[in-house]
Amino acid sequence: MRAEKGIEALEALKEEARTPAVMNGGEHLTAWKGKVRGVLVAALGSDDHLVQRFDKVRYSLRVVTSGTPDLPVDRARRGGIRNACGVIDAAVYQLRLRIDDDEPVDLRSFDPELWEHVKRLVEDQDWGKVASQTAIFVEDRVRTWAGDPKTGKGDSLVGKDLMGRVFADDSDWRLGARAAEREGWRALATGFAQALSNVDRHKIQRREDAQRYAIGVLGLGSLLLTQLRHEHGELVEDIQTGADGEVS
Repeated sequence: MRAEKGIEALEALKEEARTPAVMNGGEHLTAWKGKVRGVLVAALGSDDHLVQRFDKVRYSLRVVTSGTPDLPVDRARRGGIRNACGVIDAAVYQLRLRIDDDEPVDLRSFDPELWEHVKRLVEDQDWGKVASQTAIFVEDRVRTWAGDPKTGKGDSLVGKDLMGRVFADDSDWRLGARAAEREGWRALATGFAQALSNVDRHKIQRREDAQRYAIGVLGLGSLLLTQLRHEHGELVEDIQTGADGEVS
């Protein structure tokens, strides 16, 4: 659970603690305790000291007999709820310290339109989809900017063939000032299509380094789009302005 979501849930539960239903105990208090613990575990992890502290909160007297007055029982329950809210406050403070660290990447490091396309997946840490959606977006943007080049049969070019055509030496979209640079950019683009796009678009990869891999794919895709904007900014602007909102 992301820090912001955990804070929001815990603050709502602290407000719920003040309601008569929770304060009066019974099933509402039992449900409330379960919800608080669930959020603490999801946001902090089951081994966090605050989860352990929450588990130790007492909501009743150590010894209760049939002759025990209601007032001490109520005081014990309400005192336990206040102590639990103290744990909630500590957890919120701890989560606020994490907010800066929760952002796994700096959005300024990537092509703004590509980032807008994948940012929700990054926030959700859905790294497999970050990689696949990056591949899809980059190929779609290259195709759109280049005017949707076709095969001899009139079909849209895809993958390696698309990149080879768009970054060819005689293309208006070629990158690099010299032949060696143009060849390098073309190889980079076709490599992106062959090594990354084909894999990530056709299956979900299960790997322990999923985050590093996804950020690498995101970085390479962003690099291609950034260089296209750098060298052909006027062309990109013309295409996007003339698309009447079709290019998002």
